[in-house]
Amino acid sequence: MGTPFKNLDDLVLLRIFSFLPSKHLHRSMRVCKKWNHLANEVMRNRQSYPQTFVYQLKDNRDKMKNFDEKIHSDLEKIWCKPALSVFFLNSPAFFESLSESSNGNNQNGDYPKSKRLKTEHKKDTMSKLIKNKLALNLPKLFITGDGIVGSDKNIGIEIESDCEQPAFSSLFIPHNGSYRFEYKPVYFKTKLPELKTEQDLDKFLGVKQNEEIKFLLLLVDGYSDSKLIPLLNNLNRIRKIKIERDVKKSFACSGGIVKKLDDCSGKRTKLVFLCLISKVESKCKVSQIVIREPTQQEFATVWNEKINLMKKSGVFSNKDKCLAFQVSCCGRGKDYHRQENFESNMFLKEFPNVSLVGFFGYGEVGVDYVPDYGSDANKNLIDDVKNKEYLFENIQATGFTSIFTLISFQN
Repeated sequence: MGTPFKNLDDLVLLRIFSFLPSKHLHRSMRVCKKWNHLANEVMRNRQSYPQTFVYQLKDNRDKMKNFDEKIHSDLEKIWCKPALSVFFLNSPAFFESLSESSNGNNQNGDYPKSKRLKTEHKKDTMSKLIKNKLALNLPKLFITGDGIVGSDKNIGIEIESDCEQPAFSSLFIPHNGSYRFEYKPVYFKTKLPELKTEQDLDKFLGVKQNEEIKFLLLLVDGYSDSKLIPLLNNLNRIRKIKIERDVKKSFACSGGIVKKLDDCSGKRTKLVFLCLISKVESKCKVSQIVIREPTQQEFATVWNEKINLMKKSGVFSNKDKCLAFQVSCCGRGKDYHRQENFESNMFLKEFPNVSLVGFFGYGEVGVDYVPDYGSDANKNLIDDVKNKEYLFENIQATGFTSIFTLISFQN
């Protein structure tokens, strides 16, 4: 006879439970006190850290009903109880209404090519379909760019806008006592806050006395990017003060210009601040690099130099949970590198098992931010780089770049 389950080592059971969906894990809690304790430990761990997943319709011949059911089943696999859900959508994420496609009016069983579709029928969107699957009171943010970035089982996924199938990359952020993500929208016909001082920025983002900003993702509607430069100038002044005081107490800033922002408010959004705020005493670490090479031939040199800086920063650890953001220019996809999923896979090769999420934009915002967490000195590792022309010492609105942000949450 095989070894009874009740005699299995705790570490073995924890490993087994880690692969179970949440609803099956809840059932396991009813078996015995030991299983209840271990399953609860897995659930607490899951609900403390962000979770990501990528969805892409791979077969055009699938029925819309199956498409609907597939998204529903994938969303059921979300382990954490999200306080905020963020969805990055690819541009052709439009398709005919569910009733028409499921009734077989599309004789070939193919989804229409959305960018060229002309029809009198009402069109649905991927965001509408997702909204119907999530709790009404759950804060949701939808970002439509020129493509999406994600990862699955340590494999990078980049889906650009020349792909006609609907796809999205999602980030589910739980309630956590040590850190939180906040998003602040700015709507059209609303004055942009000036944010001239640290106090102005903290008040606007809701930073409390024992908290600090670690990462700021700026998402800009394509029609309102003229207001971006004055905002970046103010943020640079605030960052400079923080860096001079203690580089580890400053923050990384990334972002880009997208086609559409939707926070489900019914208002047109022109700018969104998505901000990571952590407790001062927490061990949340952030490092960020900007990849911009003068020529394609120099990509390997710039990449290796910046990646080595990020490794030296001490942010990445196999013991900690890590999350990464990638914001890339719409021109840095498979046509530029002549290989699909190139930059995302290069990043995951250096930082395995990191959850990666992001988008392709029409202009990027970024700055190199590489504090030395391995020492007590107030040291910024970008000072060691010889090729200063490759560095972004201030937050800049730029083009043809890729920005990678690595965040670690102490286990």
